[in-house]
This record gives sequence, C-alpha cells and structure tokens, in this order.
Amino acid sequence: MLRKILATAVLLAATAGSVSAQEPRTLTIISHNVHKTAATGGDLATAQNIAGEWAERNNVTLNWVTLDIGPLHDRLLREMSLGETSVDLAAVLNTRIVPSVASLLEPLDPHMQANPIEDFDGIAEGLRNATVIDGKRVAVPYRHATNALHFNKTLLAERGVAVPATLNEMLAAARAATYTRDDGTRVYGLVTTLDTHVTALQFLSAFGAVYIDADLNVRANSPEMVAGLTELANLYKEGVLPSNVTALGLDELIATMREGRGVFAINPFSRYTALNDPAASLYPGQIDVMPFPTNEPGKASANTEFWSWAIPANSKQKDLAYDLIRELSGKDATVRAALNGNGPVRPAAYDDPRIIEKLPYAAAEAIGLRDASVAVPAFAGAVEATTIFIEEMQAAVLGLKTPEDAAAALQTRAEELVAKSK
Repeated sequence: MLRKILATAVLLAATAGSVSAQEPRTLTIISHNVHKTAATGGDLATAQNIAGEWAERNNVTLNWVTLDIGPLHDRLLREMSLGETSVDLAAVLNTRIVPSVASLLEPLDPHMQANPIEDFDGIAEGLRNATVIDGKRVAVPYRHATNALHFNKTLLAERGVAVPATLNEMLAAARAATYTRDDGTRVYGLVTTLDTHVTALQFLSAFGAVYIDADLNVRANSPEMVAGLTELANLYKEGVLPSNVTALGLDELIATMREGRGVFAINPFSRYTALNDPAASLYPGQIDVMPFPTNEPGKASANTEFWSWAIPANSKQKDLAYDLIRELSGKDATVRAALNGNGPVRPAAYDDPRIIEKLPYAAAEAIGLRDASVAVPAFAGAVEATTIFIEEMQAAVLGLKTPEDAAAALQTRAEELVAKSK
C-alpha cells in the first residue's frame, strides 16, 4: 500500500512539473517599432512573424513596449537601476552601450556557451566586436542602418548628368542637377538631414575625415575634416542643399525625394523601399541607391549605427529572453527579418535568393556593410559628443564659423569630453 501511495505521489509530482512547464508566460520586450516590425512583420502583407512563431512554440505571450530612441533608453536605464525589472529583453543602440550601461546588462557568454547562436561568427565582425565591453559580450547585433547615396535616375537623365562613380563626380553632379523649374519649384542637388550627426559624418568620412576613432582618439581637427566641412558650407551657400537643411527631418527628406525636389540624398540603404513606394512616390522604381563614393577606387564610405538585443541583468526571465535572441539571430531568421525591412547584420544574407529578389540594392548594401564603420564609438560621453559635433558642424555650414575654426573647436571640446569620460 505504501509503495502504491509513493508511486502515485511521484506520478502526480511529475505531472505537475509537466503542467508547470506548459504554463503560459509573458515576455516583455522594449524596443523601437522598427524592431517589432523586423521580428514580427507588423502589418506587412508578406509578414514574416519570426518572434510570433517562437512564442507559439514556447507558449509565450510577447508584450512589446515600443518607444522612440531617447525615451526607450531612458526607460531602460530606469528599469535596470531597480532591484528587479519586468523588462526581459531590450533593443539597444550601439552608442548607448557604454561601460556604465553594460554593467547593468546580463553577460551573454555563459548563455552562448551553453546554447550557441547559429554561426555567430557570420555576423559582421565590426558589429560583434562593438558589443564586447570590458571583455564581456553584453549584446547581440540585430539591425544595422548603414548610410548610402540615393539618386533619382529620371532627374539625372533630364539634366543630362551621368550617375557618378567617385566623390568628385558626385559633387559635380549634385551641382549640375540643381535648378529651378519653370513653375518656380527648386530642385536640390543634394538632400540630407543635418539635424543629426550620422548623415553629416557620412558625408565627411568620404573625404577621409574621422571624428573620434575606436580607441577614443579625437581626430576632428584634420585637413580631411576641414575639407569636408568646407564643401558642405559651399554646397549650402550655392543652394545645392536646401535652405532649411540644418532643421530638415527624415519625413521632409522622404517627401522631397518622392516629389522630385531632390536628386541625391544621404540616408540608409533601407530607405529605398519608402522612396519608391508606388502609393506615395511620383518616381516609383526610379530612385536607385549606391554605396557612398570616395575618390579611392573600389572603396566606399559607409557610416553605420546598429541595434542589438540585450538582457537587463535584473530580469527575471534571462534564459527565456536569451532563447528568443538565439531564435532571432539565426541565419534563416536574419533573412526573413530582412524581408520585413530589417538591415541584416550577416553579410552572407545578401547572397540569399529571397533577398536578391526582394531588394534590388542587396549587392550595393553588402558592399556598404563590408566597408562600414561606426559613426561615433560607445563611451560615457558618446551622446554629448554627438551634440557637440552637430553644433560645430552646423556653425560651419551656416557660415557662423569658418570650417577651420569649427574643426578646431570640435577637437578641443571633444578632447575635454573624452578625458572627462575616462
């Protein structure tokens, strides 16, 4: 009789464990909406719901909290400063993974050793290296936004201007394609968003300019930086750039290109889809994209920012969160996320027939990713460093300072900031 009771107890315990394993769980993810769309497909007709399929297999409900970049990181920092957080997984921008933040993130090396990510070395090396802080991997790259040069083929043909192959040819083409239509509409040869640091640094890097290098050496006061700032200032004075370029935002850039009021534009490769949207663009299929040219044959200039998945160290569901990272980071998942509009962090993904069929610019973006470098490295003063750069760059463009004075001031201010941050 005692044996029967014990056997029944063991059976009940085993059954209870099985039921517990199947109990529904909720995983809270904080990210920008672009990451949710990349992982789930959003409302795309051809949605690839990678995260949803994983959630269904694991009986998990995904609770997405989507915020803009600033509020996202502010919320995440507050959550990680608590004794415990309900946030299980977060998308983090590379410039925000500074040592003080990294110390609040879960080290992923033990998780990866126990349950490796498929072909982890297939993720772009520069991105992988940037997610190791103080010898610990604290994030896994997921999405890159690498800048390129978009151009309207129809407008170039109308103006009799050839598609440029070098930086000098691009500058000449932008000037030649700037004009005023008979109805008074101004067509700008180059459109960009100089209210942010990334696109300006993209332009400047084509001259060989570097603001702060990976070893935190400030290199702003260089002949290359002065040459790039001088060219930007000249383009502005000549009306090649829009008069409101220092305040021009992304939505206005997209509208300007869609409406044929801009010929060239600096923006990430992935903007191709929005610029050629048949429902919104007057030039669907006519706005092409290429790696940003330099004057060095065979070399592109490509500044990038990238997002990674990270787990708060005070999360209650670290193993579950890591399992989702592992799912989203696999080779096939990377391709499927790219079909949702993500910037795939695996260079080999651009060779996949599904991407080649869907993204006409796949080969060009592969080159951009190959030559990509981070616009500003992660360090304690990275956000302030971008603000300083914008101030001095805009002063040079608007003629408030000479390019030489702006570069010298940028050098001094950035050196002080870096020294204070160490």
